[in-house]
Amino acid sequence: MYFHPHKYVYLTYFNCEIIVLNLRKDQYVILSEDIAEVICLVLNNQFNQEQGRYILVDNKNCLPQDFDEVIEYLQDNDILSNKTHDYPAIRLLKKGRSSAGAPNIDWRMLNNDLDDKVPSKFIIEAYFLLIKVYLLFKIFGFYRLIKAIKRQGRDNCINRNSKDFQLLATALNKACFYFPVRVKCLEWSAALTFYGIKKKMEM
Repeated sequence: MYFHPHKYVYLTYFNCEIIVLNLRKDQYVILSEDIAEVICLVLNNQFNQEQGRYILVDNKNCLPQDFDEVIEYLQDNDILSNKTHDYPAIRLLKKGRSSAGAPNIDWRMLNNDLDDKVPSKFIIEAYFLLIKVYLLFKIFGFYRLIKAIKRQGRDNCINRNSKDFQLLATALNKACFYFPVRVKCLEWSAALTFYGIKKKMEM
């Protein structure tokens, strides 16, 4: 059997911990390193159940002592599905070189971004996209924001020019400078995604 996270749950490493984004609850939680290790085991291995306890198919002796209790905790908190599957999860959890998270989680734009020349039209478009993202997020929550991005579709996104993409990012940075509310990285990235799709950028 294999364990899967719920379809509306997304997991990513941050340092040695795991951030859980639950779109249905419109919330995120940070799991400790011990629980993160269990989740990594759960999503990357096959299990059997003997006498009410889980065991690894390939190795019966390398599970943490409180493994079953952590599984129950993750299921009770709506992170792991209570249903087991006979195939691995599509979205595997990987801990790699890029899993340390942003070097500065208190996001700031670079000063030289404001010096680059960008058409005023682009800045205005970016500004209105910031308004759209801000209202969607504040009124309806993150789940509705994600659904709005998915509805935009990406079938016609064929432009892969990195210079064009940088132009959009710079226009968005300039729009942030004039935005009356401090733009956080989540809102910035959502606005850039909307903008890239609008300009048919492959992101």
